[in-house]
Amino acid sequence: MISLDKHYTYDELYDAMELLAAAYSDFLIFRNIGLSHDNRPIPMIRLGLGEQVLICTAGIHGRESVNPAVLVRMIEEYSEAYEKRTLLYDIYDVHKLCNTYSICFVPLVNPDGYETALQGFSGIRHPVLRHSMRMKEIDWSVWKYNARCVDINRNFPCKSYVQQQPEDYPGSENETKALIELFHSYETVAYLDFHSRGRLIYYYRNAMPFLYNQKSFRLARQLQKICHYALGKKEEEFLSVISGGNSVNYYSETFQKPAITIETVPDEASFPLSADYQAETYAEIRSVPLAVLKMS
Repeated sequence: MISLDKHYTYDELYDAMELLAAAYSDFLIFRNIGLSHDNRPIPMIRLGLGEQVLICTAGIHGRESVNPAVLVRMIEEYSEAYEKRTLLYDIYDVHKLCNTYSICFVPLVNPDGYETALQGFSGIRHPVLRHSMRMKEIDWSVWKYNARCVDINRNFPCKSYVQQQPEDYPGSENETKALIELFHSYETVAYLDFHSRGRLIYYYRNAMPFLYNQKSFRLARQLQKICHYALGKKEEEFLSVISGGNSVNYYSETFQKPAITIETVPDEASFPLSADYQAETYAEIRSVPLAVLKMS
């Protein structure tokens, strides 16, 4: 269904998730967790029957167009392995793991930004929002914000939040609220947030105590063996005073459980990201969520 050799529109990814949920209705649940400011549903699929949940997100930044398709392909492959009760990659018993746990996939947290970075500002239907975006004088192909020109990954109510514009306050955005509500809807074991800059794994959380970061470090080292990404340095968590307010900061501070940022795609990749990175990225990270469940 997802071939990992082309750019997929928001509608194509949304439809693919609906079709997967219909095909595997015994163990997939599809629902919308919220609406973007341009009135696009934010889709989620829960895979599995276990009460404890691993949350996986992508597409928080609009221009990071590789990971949304990769996560939908992941749902597809995991679902097939679950139904057929086959060992995935000769290691992971998906049926057993996803009867013990579940995985909530949110491939497109920021659908408005995603559509903008692929198709331009004409993809935004609301005229006021579209005008405000154009007034920013930022090229649409590098657009990482939502339709209100807010960086969602700087909008979460946590210790590192810093206001960046007058209309921005902690948790002000629809997309932020949707993800926060999802975090609180389940008993979670961990959170993986997929971004696209540098093939890195960030595990360290400055606001968290030593023992928390030691546990996250051990998890990150295990994931490193799978995808062969470098580990981000502690001092790189906040590259400037306005780098905080991330979803991983909020999750770690609120739930005291591992929140790992996985940066895919080479650092030198330019925007718009080539669809050629999809297959390469998938091969690198396809087993990461299963590995987290197995280690849980």
